[in-house]
Amino acid sequence: MQTVSHTIANIYSINFILTVCKQSPIDLGVVLDSSSSIHPKDFKKAISFLQDFLERFEVNNGPDGVRVSIITYGKGIYPEDGFNLTTYNSKEEVLDAVGQIPHRAGLYTDTGKAIKYLHEVQFAPDVVRPYAEHVALVVTDGNSQEWRLTKQMAEETREDGIKVFAIGVGSGVREEELLNIAGDESRVTKVNNYNELDLITETLAAQTCIQKEKPTTTELPKTEKCGEKTPTDLYYVFNPVTLGLDATAWTTSFISNTIKSEDLDVGFRYGVISGSCPDDEGFDLDEYDSVDDIRERLQQYDTNRLPQLVERLLNDGYSEEKGGRTEARKVAVIVSSGDSKEVDELSDRVAELIENGVTVFIADPSGEGLTVDGATPLTGRSSRLQSETLIGLLCPTK
Repeated sequence: MQTVSHTIANIYSINFILTVCKQSPIDLGVVLDSSSSIHPKDFKKAISFLQDFLERFEVNNGPDGVRVSIITYGKGIYPEDGFNLTTYNSKEEVLDAVGQIPHRAGLYTDTGKAIKYLHEVQFAPDVVRPYAEHVALVVTDGNSQEWRLTKQMAEETREDGIKVFAIGVGSGVREEELLNIAGDESRVTKVNNYNELDLITETLAAQTCIQKEKPTTTELPKTEKCGEKTPTDLYYVFNPVTLGLDATAWTTSFISNTIKSEDLDVGFRYGVISGSCPDDEGFDLDEYDSVDDIRERLQQYDTNRLPQLVERLLNDGYSEEKGGRTEARKVAVIVSSGDSKEVDELSDRVAELIENGVTVFIADPSGEGLTVDGATPLTGRSSRLQSETLIGLLCPTK
């Protein structure tokens, strides 16, 4: 069984495998838990994970492409919420359809029935391509009440040549359940929560990417790292107050995904300006004598502090006292909540940064791609995709 720590340790080697993978035709089925034990926000994270995962495949309905099906389940199965291998013809259609899948919050965990549906309906002999690889991915956060049925259906599915992978989320699902589904520990992955799904995307994609040819084992010649060519001082600026808990968690994941990149492990220095929530710790009982004074003090809590944080960066963020290097490229990544007033207030600060030689990027947890004059918006549905966009812009390949 793989855990998140194993996944992180293997990420760099897997990146190389993915770039040379000669992908065979694959019929790929997803079995997705939609039961009531999953919080709606976590279900959205599961959807985002699947979209990110499928981005790595040549999804299309051609003879050599990857075809995708999805069945969700809770109390029974929900075929009307998913789709079959032949429903869509392009990756864009599949990703859009995945994004529309609702959370049913079923008061049961019918994993066995969902696997049975995938096997007997979605992967029926007259539906699958006999020459393609057949792969199933089961994502669940709990144990099925009818565990014997789950085990039996998974065994029958595997006996028909379908390679089954099981992903368990959280402490509510036993390793035994996951092993019953996958049939082999090497195809079982366990994460602590839905936020950690983001960490296993590349590993899982590498495992399920069936290759026509073996990847080369020849070591690549050592090349000069991006940061060796262009030393970079990079600041992240964000305000947890305006972002809220979910977007702040997205931001920390985005930063982590960026700084762990092998492309950025030499020559880069990182800083964060985030303020606090808010900047002061409040006041004591005897500090103010009048209601007006208290109300004036309280007004600062309603102030959008992101422009002030950017101003702090502008004043001394890149100074030698703060670790700045005179020869380094200056980069700022500003994470914005997307509030129109905030964006307007940022414009002047961004212009000042640019005038002072700072390259500015705007990250947007909503994935819509915010536009601030002079700054480069980062695009992508997930924190990982936006971090990959940033890395590609900082270290473009020739």
